[in-house]
Amino acid sequence: ALVPRAAWTCTECGAGLSRVRAPGLSRVISNLIPGATAATGAILLVNGLMFLVMLVAPPAVAGIEFQTGFGRLMGFDGATLLRYGSGVPVLTFEAGEWWRLITPLFLHAGILHFALNSMALASLGPLAEEEYGTERFGVMYLLSGLGGTLVAQYLGGVRTVGASGAICGLLGLLLVHGWRRGGAYGSAMQSVMARNAMLMVVMSLLPGIDWRSHLGGFLAGGLLGLVVPWGPYRTRAAATLWSMAALALLAISVFAFYSMAIHGTATLQQLLDLRGR
Repeated sequence: ALVPRAAWTCTECGAGLSRVRAPGLSRVISNLIPGATAATGAILLVNGLMFLVMLVAPPAVAGIEFQTGFGRLMGFDGATLLRYGSGVPVLTFEAGEWWRLITPLFLHAGILHFALNSMALASLGPLAEEEYGTERFGVMYLLSGLGGTLVAQYLGGVRTVGASGAICGLLGLLLVHGWRRGGAYGSAMQSVMARNAMLMVVMSLLPGIDWRSHLGGFLAGGLLGLVVPWGPYRTRAAATLWSMAALALLAISVFAFYSMAIHGTATLQQLLDLRGR
């Protein structure tokens, strides 16, 4: 049956439509990544594309250390991460490269980092997206990630890179959501997310892990879980506002990648020139 795009249940039989995708990009993504919801699948695809670009890209400027072969697969050199938008506080806040608050969410330091974050996102993303819908999920994922990168860079941690801040935001979001929802389902969700959060705390204490990003993302996600409604939109105006917010953040993210493409190499060259002096 033909139903409105914003409908959460079929107008004919009442069946849930959370995993039914309308024709277009969302259906293409669900076909490429079976089981993935629209926004989660898109994020996974962008993360994978950026990993491949960094893996095969030649040195951005001449005269820098450049890992090759298996070593590059296991961990990218600092110059490559810097070129493609890793978060560096002095560049973000003093040089005005604000886009380094967004681009780190889609970069990973190596194959293990990428694999672990992808598995976590593939597990938590569809659950959050089914509860909140594609638009609200996309907005909250990016805002949680921004919270993580902002806290990490403001507190001056290690180079910020990875989706783990946004993933911790999903943990905080679903933990609070389970508490707000209540009942058997909500209690079970709250229990599972609490265990996952404890595991994340342990992982955050390991050497080289940016616990600041995890903390910032978790707090941002928890705060969003307190204020953002779930389930079907109550009014058409609410659906329109969330769609506009999602499109606005998507446009900002695209512009951040554009800025990285335009300025990333120049910034790296300037830093190398300063080091040479």
